[in-house]
Amino acid sequence: MQAVSVAYFWRLGEQVSSSKAPAGRATALDAELFAIRLGVVKATSFDVKRIIIITDSLTAARRVVDISVYSGQAHSLAIVQALRGFFTNRPDRSIHFWDCPSKAQWSLHFLAHEDATSTKIAAGHYPATSLDALQSKSAAACLDTWRTSFARPLSQGRYFLPLKGGIKNLLQLSYAKGGGWLPFIGELVILCARATRAILNHAPIGEFRQRFFPAECIQCPCGHCQVETR
Repeated sequence: MQAVSVAYFWRLGEQVSSSKAPAGRATALDAELFAIRLGVVKATSFDVKRIIIITDSLTAARRVVDISVYSGQAHSLAIVQALRGFFTNRPDRSIHFWDCPSKAQWSLHFLAHEDATSTKIAAGHYPATSLDALQSKSAAACLDTWRTSFARPLSQGRYFLPLKGGIKNLLQLSYAKGGGWLPFIGELVILCARATRAILNHAPIGEFRQRFFPAECIQCPCGHCQVETR
């Protein structure tokens, strides 16, 4: 299946038109930017002075006039071309972007959201594919390889400490947003170093000395345990 971009057009409280197009294999951001493109290109064809774009992605809205080289550059170029004609010699015209989360289910936005998510279009043999989609696929394959390898005892090591997240599931390997562990540790370098020692069981404690320095004291300072463990 491929992503679908949808734009609904309203004027004075009444729906006057809609546009829908397959976005190919694309990320949600790519598809949302394409939907904004459909909306802007169509809206600028009407005789109006003000355009309001309702979207659930401010990130996509910020890319509207970004014509630098990136995954959705073609959409931005088409939008800029439409806006150039819309604004030329017309200082009384304006365009506004309203942020509306899908979970708010506001009718003016939710109808388009439901239409886009419920429409299923087969990808075909050679679907258009965005650069971000290819990068996302590559990253997912990399993470899958990491996790498969890390699940093997020989790769993980006998002393690695499994950690659980907020929903009690084991934290998985990742490099996104600081990885699976660092966001829970915070920004303190000392705390990060100590947490790393604890996770790897590579700290100056009795359990570590028992493995590498058996001649040294391995008893816990509490006096109740023969071996000090993490």
